[in-house]
Amino acid sequence: MNLEAQRRNIVHKILDIENVQLLDKIEALLNNDIYTFTTDGKALTTKDYKEHLQQIMNVSDAGESGYTTEEARKKIIKK
Repeated sequence: MNLEAQRRNIVHKILDIENVQLLDKIEALLNNDIYTFTTDGKALTTKDYKEHLQQIMNVSDAGESGYTTEEARKKIIKK
């Protein structure tokens, strides 16, 4: 079964579900899918990652400055 067929199969099964608790579990699973890891090994879900990026954008839009390349390099080397 190719990927597209598998997706359609799953969608049809989900549409037939009438158990709210099961749908809640599916939603939680989809929302908590690990997307990436931080430099210290903490798992980030897709939702966490998007929130993290939004925080960075908010700080940037507020005019706050971040690290220079040299400051970032020194922080990384310390670890």
